[in-house]
Parts: sequence; structure tokens; C-alpha cells
Amino acid sequence: MYICVCNAISERHVQEAIAQGAKDLSDLQAQLGVGTCCGQCAETATDYLPGGQYAADAMPPAVEPDHVVQVPMLASTEIRRVA
Repeated sequence: MYICVCNAISERHVQEAIAQGAKDLSDLQAQLGVGTCCGQCAETATDYLPGGQYAADAMPPAVEPDHVVQVPMLASTEIRRVA
């Protein structure tokens, strides 16, 4: 979903900026340009910041692998052209 239509900033862009350390609207403005044109997106963008309505959506859950799968490497194969 687009958060800022003026600057083509998606929800994912905002989430990534927050994951990289954006803590307030001024950080999002500096990193993405959100809220710098018409300003209609500023409130929605801040909803993704910590404490906002969508804050839980902004932080991806930590994923721990259940187990490690080892895949055997294939030996290199020589290809010869037969005349």
C-alpha cells in the first residue's frame, strides 16, 4: 500500500526505514521524503512509528529456524561434445 502518493513511498519503505532506525517523522522525512510535499501522508506514516497504530506491523517478527537443513554439494560435471 502506498503511504505517500506524491513521492511513491510504500508501506514497505516506511517499515524498512523504521527497522533501520527511524524514530520520528523527521527521520522518515530525511530518509524517505515522506510528508514533504502535500503533507497528507504524515499522520499515516507516524502510525508506523513505535507507539503508533501500526507499530507492530513495522517490526518484522524474529524468525528462528526450527532446524538446519544441509544440502550436499554436487560434484562438477564435465561435458564433452561427441562428433
